[in-house]
Amino acid sequence: MIDVNQVNEKEGSITFVLNNFNFFTKDNLIILSFIKGNTIFLLEKTSDLKLRFIRGFLTSNTIVSEIDLKDFYKFHPKELFIALTWSPKEQAIYVGYTKNLIKGHSYQTSNIIFRKSRNGDVFRIETRGFQIGAYFIMNNGNVILEPTAKEIFDFHMERVKILLENCKKENFLFETTIAQQIIVMLVTAFEVYSRMRFLELEKEGKLPNIEELFKRFISTKYREVEIKQIRERAQRENKSELEVFVERRYINFQNWDDFKDAYNKGYNLRIGDINISSQIITEIKKFLKWRHKIIHANKDLTIIDYDNNNPIFTTKELAEKGLEIFKKFIDEFHKETLQL
Repeated sequence: MIDVNQVNEKEGSITFVLNNFNFFTKDNLIILSFIKGNTIFLLEKTSDLKLRFIRGFLTSNTIVSEIDLKDFYKFHPKELFIALTWSPKEQAIYVGYTKNLIKGHSYQTSNIIFRKSRNGDVFRIETRGFQIGAYFIMNNGNVILEPTAKEIFDFHMERVKILLENCKKENFLFETTIAQQIIVMLVTAFEVYSRMRFLELEKEGKLPNIEELFKRFISTKYREVEIKQIRERAQRENKSELEVFVERRYINFQNWDDFKDAYNKGYNLRIGDINISSQIITEIKKFLKWRHKIIHANKDLTIIDYDNNNPIFTTKELAEKGLEIFKKFIDEFHKETLQL
């Protein structure tokens, strides 16, 4: 029996011996399973005779360490010694006999993910030979599980890739139309990610500085009244003050200064501390501006801007550049939020 309270979520080891266990059936068997914090620990035997130590995270990809039980078939062991180890740098599974252990191989995968629903249940979602674009689980008409902010962003990027792959250059009007729509999609994905991730951080246990957010985003003239309304609604609807604050759209996540200040004031996350070049940030700002021009244009935007008096055309190449820039920025930004 494992005392979960004694398990260190970040680093540790578990060793035990399985006695009189039939390792060579074709059944899928769960040998060990528990949750500590935001980490799921799972040891299972698969139908293809793999022993897999799975460490799943509710906010990122899963790490798997596995070993082929067929390596032990000729011995027909009645018992096996098993050791599971993990740390921020490495994860491993060792199987065999006390003096003769075999180490399995480890890898990170996005094909197995664990997510916690709104009612607290943990779901395992595994893809086998197919791709999941998005997932939703409903109970009595209510959504209890939906994709994370990063998963939704990545899904939007896949949609953009499909448009680019099918964008032919024979018709320039078609090309520039698709390019403009892609710019709108990229900025929308940026906004949706930024807003959802802002709320996810609170659910992951990071306490936002709500008072600083009130000061930054609510004008002094109406602040006292609006803060009272936010708190009353939060209590009435059983929501956090941050949830109500974000729902009331005080923050425009399509505006760079709003985005930057929201994470700075709310979670002390400074954009300048992220491992991303100032050039990429400059380009992000351009695309945010271009999206606004496209949405509110009253004229043709085949030429969307000028760079040192040189026209910038809305072409497939510009859309491809936008995809690369937004992916780089959000990937690095998301990594930084995981360290908060």
